Amino acid sequence: MTKSSQGRVLCLACLCIVLALAACGSTAEDHFRQGNEFSQSGDFDKAVEEYQRALELEPENVDAMSNLGVAYYNLEQLDEAIEQYSKALELAPRDADIHSNLAAAHVQKYQQSGAPAQLESALEEYTEAVELEPNLAEAHFGLGVVYLLLQRNDEAILAFARFQELDTGKDPTATENAAEYLKQLRGQ
Repeated sequence: MTKSSQGRVLCLACLCIVLALAACGSTAEDHFRQGNEFSQSGDFDKAVEEYQRALELEPENVDAMSNLGVAYYNLEQLDEAIEQYSKALELAPRDADIHSNLAAAHVQKYQQSGAPAQLESALEEYTEAVELEPNLAEAHFGLGVVYLLLQRNDEAILAFARFQELDTGKDPTATENAAEYLKQLRGQ
């Protein structure tokens, strides 16, 4: 074999190694998709790991931050969920879904701690969510829950009624609860 053919073989071998290594390296999007798959299957611990890997590769990935918040929420790690939603809102302040998710985490935190500041934060976030996206049904439901907890019954009735107008039935528990809350609030 001549020196030039040996050089070509060596270059070809190096190229193959580089391509193989590139194929093994996962992208932020790969980790994000894997996190979504773990979330859908209910394996939130593994979802957290994958979203964290996505964020290591792409630190300003709002979707990964938000979904990491959802995974933490499902693991009942509410401080971590609130932190992730807050970080995501720094980058996407007009995202109604993130505001609504942050509000839900504050409501759960209130139910754990009884701290009124959590309810006030939830009220602010749900209010922002419905201002940004007036047809976001789950935000109206959450707003109704917060008003109910604050004993602001007239506002709770309006929020639950608006939820019912927008409700697609994708969350049967919320559908049933809203109907029950309205019956109680209206004294039926």
